Amino acid sequence: MKTKLMSLAAVLALSGCNSVDNIPNPSPEQERSAELAYEDLRDGKYEEFLNHLEPQLQVQFKDNEKLMKRFSRSIPQGEYKSKTLMTKQIEEATNQPGQYKVSYEIAYPNNLVQYDVSFDKPNGSDKIRNFNIQVFGKSNP
Repeated sequence: MKTKLMSLAAVLALSGCNSVDNIPNPSPEQERSAELAYEDLRDGKYEEFLNHLEPQLQVQFKDNEKLMKRFSRSIPQGEYKSKTLMTKQIEEATNQPGQYKVSYEIAYPNNLVQYDVSFDKPNGSDKIRNFNIQVFGKSNP
């Protein structure tokens, strides 16, 4: 009996209400904003890139243009082979607004990029609340 209860508890924990399947995909507007922001940053279109961000994040990048350019230079140039939505999660923390975070895997011939982008909530604003880019593989010249 004890084993059955433990098994049931494990199943319930693994199928909790915050499972990836229960979190909606980004809205078409959020998808488009994430894609355009990535392309604008990659192409060095900094003013256009900033337009996709929430005002607070815009200020951070305007105040630290070197960081924005460093992100820009790290992104592989050219067309990617594939882009896959890997994860989606809702993050809630005390004293901070919640975030709806989605992670993409973007494959290039010699690189793999992990692009994490956050919005306020699923199907919410298309303004980016936060993002991160990690590039794996050959570095750009």
